[in-house]
Amino acid sequence: MTLMDIGDGELWYEEFGSGDEIVLSSAMGFARGAYPEILAAPPTSYHVYTIQARGFGRSTHPSSPPEIGWLDQWADDVCAFADRIGAERFLYTGISHGGGIGWHIARRHPERLKALISVVGTPHDRAGGTESSAGRRRFIEQRKDPAAVTAILEHLAGWTDDPERIASRKERFAAAAAETAARPQDEAEINQGKPFPDAKTDEELAEVYRGIRLPVLILAAMRDGVISPEAALRAAVNVRGAKAVLFEDEGHMMGEESPERLAREVRLFVDELHGVAEPPMRA
Repeated sequence: MTLMDIGDGELWYEEFGSGDEIVLSSAMGFARGAYPEILAAPPTSYHVYTIQARGFGRSTHPSSPPEIGWLDQWADDVCAFADRIGAERFLYTGISHGGGIGWHIARRHPERLKALISVVGTPHDRAGGTESSAGRRRFIEQRKDPAAVTAILEHLAGWTDDPERIASRKERFAAAAAETAARPQDEAEINQGKPFPDAKTDEELAEVYRGIRLPVLILAAMRDGVISPEAALRAAVNVRGAKAVLFEDEGHMMGEESPERLAREVRLFVDELHGVAEPPMRA
């Protein structure tokens, strides 16, 4: 990993693969071997950059929240990063809050995107207002209590009856709780709120979607404790030409738990964009 100077700050990033298709992804951090990294491996073999969002890790830490809001700032940062690597247009994919960054790019800078691939990242329902999700507020308030953080993560991930997944989550969530408790104060208190905060109702949010005119793939989990199935479907039925894949047996952690499954869907989607996808089998 290394730092990229984008003019008004620096972004810590990692580069994977060397294919012709450039994919950018941004988030507070990335787990090793998770979904964006998998996209750089065969059979997708894309050229992937994972970008640590401003305010986290080794990226620039502003002294106060951006005046334009965190999500708009992160969206602008991704485009500034793209400028530095000479990518006029690119695929963007993001998980959860990283997906929110992608939706803000789609609204602010649609000309930069070949396509948006949102993974458990469609904007939240408007219930409870637009400041933040209830889970994020609890996470910030209870971040020093490992047991409370673990319980929140278990709820957000969604239920599973897979013994291997249960065991894996227990180990990962314990490590995440310890990391959260040790996180610097300025990072721990970042609360980006819900995407598109100007949309105060679900209908206003649907209207925002109707203004987005670019290829969008929505990968959603029906056991998600953060993004409801209704939220995913709201985007799917209002973004013109959107494609949605809904997994009944997945939860909010599917980017780490099922990266190969996601990569297959992305490859098919991108091949469809290029007109090289295999035609469906006929009986």
